[in-house]
Amino acid sequence: MSVAELGRRALIDRKRLWYILDGQRQMRADEFVRVCAVLNLGLRNFLTPAIADEMRQGRLGAATLTGHTLMTARPKEGEELCAR
Repeated sequence: MSVAELGRRALIDRKRLWYILDGQRQMRADEFVRVCAVLNLGLRNFLTPAIADEMRQGRLGAATLTGHTLMTARPKEGEELCAR
């Protein structure tokens, strides 16, 4: 599926989606949920075991989560975008 088609289906302007995927903008939670719905992906596909463990134990705050791998479109070197 093209970025333009993903944007159309997820109701996200394709230029904004390009910026998100290029790492120039952060994805808002509502956009993330819509992209997941279009791609038929659950949130668990984006949680690493470490993030999930921290969330279960209540140690991961909202400020930490927004800067974590979960919310980045492009992983840092040596990091995976999706948990396997």
